[in-house]
Amino acid sequence: MSANPSSAPKWSPATKWVILIICLLLGGLAIARFSIVLAPLVVAVIFAYLLNPVVNTLEQRTPLKRGLAAAIVYILFLLLLALIPSLLAPLLVSQISDLNVDGGGIAKQINEAMDYQITLGQFNFNMSLLIEPLTGSLDQILSPVATVAAGLAVNIAGGFVWAIFIFVVGYYLLVDANRFSAWVDSWIPPDYFEEFKQLRRELDGVWKAYFIGQLTLAIIVGVVIGGTTALLGIRSALLLGIFAALLELIPNWGYSISGAVGIIFAYLQGSSYIPLPPWAFALVVAGFYFLMWQIDTNYLVPRIIGNRLQLPPAVIIVGIIAGASVGGALGLLLAAPTIASVRVLGSYLYRRLLDLEPYVLLNRAAPLAPNQRPPLVQSLGAVPQPREPKKLQKDQSPD
Repeated sequence: MSANPSSAPKWSPATKWVILIICLLLGGLAIARFSIVLAPLVVAVIFAYLLNPVVNTLEQRTPLKRGLAAAIVYILFLLLLALIPSLLAPLLVSQISDLNVDGGGIAKQINEAMDYQITLGQFNFNMSLLIEPLTGSLDQILSPVATVAAGLAVNIAGGFVWAIFIFVVGYYLLVDANRFSAWVDSWIPPDYFEEFKQLRRELDGVWKAYFIGQLTLAIIVGVVIGGTTALLGIRSALLLGIFAALLELIPNWGYSISGAVGIIFAYLQGSSYIPLPPWAFALVVAGFYFLMWQIDTNYLVPRIIGNRLQLPPAVIIVGIIAGASVGGALGLLLAAPTIASVRVLGSYLYRRLLDLEPYVLLNRAAPLAPNQRPPLVQSLGAVPQPREPKKLQKDQSPD
């Protein structure tokens, strides 16, 4: 027996708009009220998103149920997170201690700078007039260090609690990932489901290009830079490799910053066996970083990441600043894929508003016309035209 249709009147457009606005306001208030949970929740979602393909593969190729497969993958992931720092920490401490920063020499240079006199005509300027206010401001900044140190234990305890929250929530998100995806699909109207699938596929490509592609790129760049600087004789090669790998997560600008730091280290430390003056060795390292930058930009990025995250540098800068101001380090790291996702959604909405083709893949380049191809490509890529059938002569008849 089918249920009787509801006798309640349908909502008018005005009522629908009012309900929608109320829901948006309540959602905004909830986000503002519980904003402290957002950053750990985002990290948990990222963990589940990265591990979900591994769990899917293990579930499909083994008789394990999803919960057990997720538990195995998650435990291995946590062991890896604990193993890497424990192996690298002693080496990093050793290399940091080998920096050999000449504190006495730096202090002597500061004192000499403070005594330096600048003469402009009849006027004499002492650099101490500029440096002393800065040192006074530095004292004011460093005065609450004791208070900050006192609260460090509380912050560590709070971080431990949030870490447990992230791992627990991430595990349950990983277990219920397919169920959650099916629940979202059930809310999409049938007429829009194909568009939704294409849009989701494109957004998934953006985030996979960033997380998986950028992580792969960071590992490659970190290993190459760390290994090459070690061969060149820089004592802090491991430190430079890890620094380059971390900054590679920031598209376009991360490599420039790591290159500048590497050149400074080369100038200050020199080589352990190459007999070159500091400035000449710094030029050699600068040439290596420039060569690696060309390989990274023209070969690695197009093949590993593709063009989904190719954003203008100005947009990257604005996004990084905005992301850091809103979400701190997490906002800084997620700025690029967020902007790329907004670009995908904006393109879809733009075409919908103008009644154009509802969805076009943004990253599928249109093929060049034959007259636009290079000569070699024209000869190799020419499509053979079908031959016309021979006409029968009058005195011939088909068999």
